[in-house]
Amino acid sequence: MTVIARKPAELAGIIKANPFSGSDRIDETRLYITLLKTKPAPEVVKALQPAAARSTDQYKITGSEVYLYCPNGYGRTLLSNTFFEKQLKVKATTRNWKTVNTLHAMALNINK
Repeated sequence: MTVIARKPAELAGIIKANPFSGSDRIDETRLYITLLKTKPAPEVVKALQPAAARSTDQYKITGSEVYLYCPNGYGRTLLSNTFFEKQLKVKATTRNWKTVNTLHAMALNINK
């Protein structure tokens, strides 16, 4: 089993860099973040596009994170954790946006 973690400052950066933030059309309960073990190679990111185009969900890869918006729910997306692991050839873990924010808040409280 692979464990993927981020430091509090990294979580803060992930939250701040969210490309879906601030949009009135985004339901944050349908927003997810896939943390990648390492930054994927540019050629596999490019190769991912045709397979991901079959989905109506939106994603944005930034460094070693995938921001994912699934308006119909994560249970129905083609862009699952397994999909990203196979296509990007890296280990990954996916969490919902609320969990990411909760973990960040917990990390800040621990470090006080």
